[in-house]
Amino acid sequence: MRVSVLFISLWIFSACMSDHGTSLSPEKLSTDKIRTNQSDAQDAMSEYKALQQKRTTEH
Repeated sequence: MRVSVLFISLWIFSACMSDHGTSLSPEKLSTDKIRTNQSDAQDAMSEYKALQQKRTTEH
């Protein structure tokens, strides 16, 4: 009886302590994707403005 209580206690304790690889929440993933897209859009806008300025100075 004592042995079974010990094993059950250890099993419950180990289950509570183990990390099951919690993944990022969908909200966190969406927020990260939005930030990445915003950064990419800003980079593209800066590149576009640089090209427009280069074209106006060539003419």
